[in-house]
Amino acid sequence: MTQSPIPEPDDSLEDAAVDWLVLLNSGQASAAQRMAYQQWRLTSPAHAAAADEAQQLWADLGMTAAASELRAQAQVPRRPRRWWPALAASVLVAVAGVTGWQQWPALSADYHTSVGQQQTLTLDDGSTVTLNSASALSVAYTASERKVILRAGEALFEPAPDRQRPFVVSAGDERLQGTDSSFSVRRDGGDLTVVVRSGQVQFSGDHQPMLLQADQRLQHRAGQPLLAQQKVDAASLTAWQRGKLIFNGRPLGEVIGELERYQHGRIVISDAQLAALPVSGVFDLNDPQGLLRTLEQRYPLKVTYLPWLAVLH
Repeated sequence: MTQSPIPEPDDSLEDAAVDWLVLLNSGQASAAQRMAYQQWRLTSPAHAAAADEAQQLWADLGMTAAASELRAQAQVPRRPRRWWPALAASVLVAVAGVTGWQQWPALSADYHTSVGQQQTLTLDDGSTVTLNSASALSVAYTASERKVILRAGEALFEPAPDRQRPFVVSAGDERLQGTDSSFSVRRDGGDLTVVVRSGQVQFSGDHQPMLLQADQRLQHRAGQPLLAQQKVDAASLTAWQRGKLIFNGRPLGEVIGELERYQHGRIVISDAQLAALPVSGVFDLNDPQGLLRTLEQRYPLKVTYLPWLAVLH
């Protein structure tokens, strides 16, 4: 067994430090290897700084939901070397569990999309619905009402005119009725976000009804008081329908939260200061990895790729 990880010629000190932590947390490190790590760490101030940064990164990974699921099974390395078969199996088990939980509404839905997929539907009355990534929808039209049920995810609704039968979107205990309108509804568990692109939308439920206008957004959490509508650029917020993500000074944490919806695996930001970094740009949903590459080129950050995990630091 070698005394230390052998970095490739182009490895940085940061890469080598992460490789050391992989070995030390693998359960296979010998006393000699642990002593070799301490000697490596004392080689120079730069080595010590890289070791400290790697230890902080490791601690941050331990606070993520994905890491919590994997902690009892395996440590998460930066580079899948001799441990990669066991690690890959552990990650796949965790991801499969999360994926199954996320997609269970699809079992009872008329239409659904997988992660990264979008679908445009034309309903019987001519109304158009565009399902976003990992979304599920059912249709329950009657003689008196055109009702659709958003079971999970997000959809953009463009109802066909019909004064006799209102178009209603049901999302949990909430109802949204659109008239000559175009609007999106996003459902994340008990959280609901409505963005009105045109027209008006009546928002009702176990609270005072509220009328939303074009270029307004309402965010609501079940059991919480309604918040005031926000003035927004609805065209930008619904640009996903056109295959784009548009951000204007949005915190990096929010940007990554959006990106995660369109790809499998997790993306973790190493610290709160980096998560607050303002980000602007137009990104292509057909190339989610390209967004990470662009961020790495434009902003003071680095992306480390692991199996089913990318870390921004």
